[in-house]
Amino acid sequence: MSARLALRCPRGDETSSTTPLAVPVPDAIRCEHCGDQHELHPERVNAAGGLEGCAACGHPELYTQKDFPRSVGIVIVVVAAVLAPFTYYISLGVAALIDALLFHFAPNVVLCYVCRSEHRGFAATPRHPRFDREIEERLKFGTRAVMGKPMRPGGTAGAPEPEH
Repeated sequence: MSARLALRCPRGDETSSTTPLAVPVPDAIRCEHCGDQHELHPERVNAAGGLEGCAACGHPELYTQKDFPRSVGIVIVVVAAVLAPFTYYISLGVAALIDALLFHFAPNVVLCYVCRSEHRGFAATPRHPRFDREIEERLKFGTRAVMGKPMRPGGTAGAPEPEH
């Protein structure tokens, strides 16, 4: 299996380039920015190569999003909006079609709510739901969270999609 992990350096905000990992996941990897060995959590990767939690920090709650640079999407929309009066607004329809195609064909990436590590190429099961603001606020604000649902036993592995 060709799994890849991009983790944030604890000494700075830099994201290391995605490091190829073999399954089973090693106990530590070397950071490209600070040169330190960073401990991994191989117990969070199941026998089939799926994520039960974050391989970088061990936190059980992860979310899935499309692996596509948002800046490119914004550029497509801005260009379509600027061209709209000159193309009789057909450019907006073309931008929507491009967006739909990119959404359909772009691969997924699984991210950790806590350390923002990016997990690519791991097995698809157990599946993690898309981003949930309630989980984010509960982790950020703790008991002060406005929407603080209790933590799921076992994290987000196999959890349903958020209701909103």
